[in-house]
Amino acid sequence: MSHPLQVLLVRQPTTDESLRLARVLAHAGHGPAVMPVVGQLMRWTVSADRQFTSTIDHLIVVHRAAPRPDGESVTLASLADADMVLVGLFGTERGTKPGGTLSARPTAGRTEAETNEAVRLALAAIKAEMPSHLDPETSFIMYASCPTPILDYIIKEMPLLWDDHLYEMYASDKAPTQFGVHMGSSWVEEQTGETFFVDRIRVSDIDYMLAEKTVDYEFDYLEFITQTYPFTELNCMIRAFPKGVDPATALHEQGEPAAWVTTHHDFSIALLATRDKFRRRKLAAKCVEVVSHLQIEFMRTHFLAVFDDGAMPPHSFGFLKDGNDASVRTMESCGFRKVDGHRFKWIGIKPSSI
Repeated sequence: MSHPLQVLLVRQPTTDESLRLARVLAHAGHGPAVMPVVGQLMRWTVSADRQFTSTIDHLIVVHRAAPRPDGESVTLASLADADMVLVGLFGTERGTKPGGTLSARPTAGRTEAETNEAVRLALAAIKAEMPSHLDPETSFIMYASCPTPILDYIIKEMPLLWDDHLYEMYASDKAPTQFGVHMGSSWVEEQTGETFFVDRIRVSDIDYMLAEKTVDYEFDYLEFITQTYPFTELNCMIRAFPKGVDPATALHEQGEPAAWVTTHHDFSIALLATRDKFRRRKLAAKCVEVVSHLQIEFMRTHFLAVFDDGAMPPHSFGFLKDGNDASVRTMESCGFRKVDGHRFKWIGIKPSSI
């Protein structure tokens, strides 16, 4: 028997609630499509600065669970995976920027009408939770990392103030091993005599990263995803040291930033870039190899209860801008494959129109 859709709202979810939902999503066996939400739930349990981004202040689950006996409320602990139609994460960054993400549950038998109704209910719940001091005419930033039908429905049905580029999801459950590089690796470039060294990203590197960025990130966000835990363990910088300089004894400032990658707040690959003068040396692919190992090992080690039964192994994943053929070639050379039907877009929705 099918039951009407309902909204379960959890304000400031606890670590146990976040990890339990992450476990349910992973154990459902839906593969990398649920990793953006699983990643954000995991980040919420380990980040020292929970309020920096707006992803997990509120948790919304649209479900079709049967009423509980004796008036007992439905909780995350009582919800089965099959009952969940949509999972939404919502918050307000620094009290001024409302934002969030929605992810449909790809359970067999779900109809388009039911999914669309779940999106409508989730957006209405988000609107109701928005702080009263926020301007209802100001856009709600939807980090729409979700199956394509949800994205298409939001774009078609919501009066958008703006939208951004389309990104395709690429993922792999096996970190590449073709180069054999890891944190602390070094090698000498035969043609130039330069020594390349795999290091961590430092604050002094962020200006170089800002000069190469293709998305309008600010300094403080880059500082957050490189200098705060757990991201301090999930990034790499390849530095080029002049001929004759040994990285083991040199100051890191003697090494020029050449290529880098870090990890977004949802555990996806972030800001992969190579400076022009260092291109065509496979440095970006080596960065991906290093960070993929770090991400998968971190998830496996710190979130054993989420991935312990092997229903869904931890994935390294990222979103590549549609038409960015160079990055696609790099990721595919590292064993990443496109996740069909799962895309990403930043979208501005006017809350008063929801």
